[in-house]
Amino acid sequence: MWRCDPVILRLKFHGDNFMRRTLVAFAISIIIGARVGSATAGDKINIPKVVTKSDAEKILGVPVKDVKGHNQNGTDGYYDSEWSYHAINGDKALIFDVLYAGRKAPPHLTQTMFSVLPADGGKSTPITGLGDKAIFCPNETGMAMLHVLKGDILITIGIHGLPANVALDPEKSLATKILANL
Repeated sequence: MWRCDPVILRLKFHGDNFMRRTLVAFAISIIIGARVGSATAGDKINIPKVVTKSDAEKILGVPVKDVKGHNQNGTDGYYDSEWSYHAINGDKALIFDVLYAGRKAPPHLTQTMFSVLPADGGKSTPITGLGDKAIFCPNETGMAMLHVLKGDILITIGIHGLPANVALDPEKSLATKILANL
């Protein structure tokens, strides 16, 4: 019985350029996929690339451990970049949470979240010149939080272990840096 290799049969059926056209089409689809993926990833912030370990050490005034946290794509298009730097010794810390509401999120989700801050019911001070709205919320535990709302993005920066009056300026500076990278 006569047998023919299926690859050879396909080459003869589709012509000599079939393999070349297939490889070129495959390469083009890989390139397009990579560009779409990097465009999508580029739209979201990655805190450790914006605020470095060296930045954290300057702000806290002490050596810090390597950053810990995650960038997470959630369901319905949510994106959360949540990171922290902690002092090697002592309880000083610098924390970040940048939340992007997803396309399928309830309307004005981040605005609603911002409106109930501070979460512990403590005092807040409005801050002008950052995003659409910003508030500063120091508390008795030694944590000073700055919350900034910019469109559908909610930025939270917290410093633990520094007096509130000392924490505000570095938090405002970090918020400006983050806003510039959105």
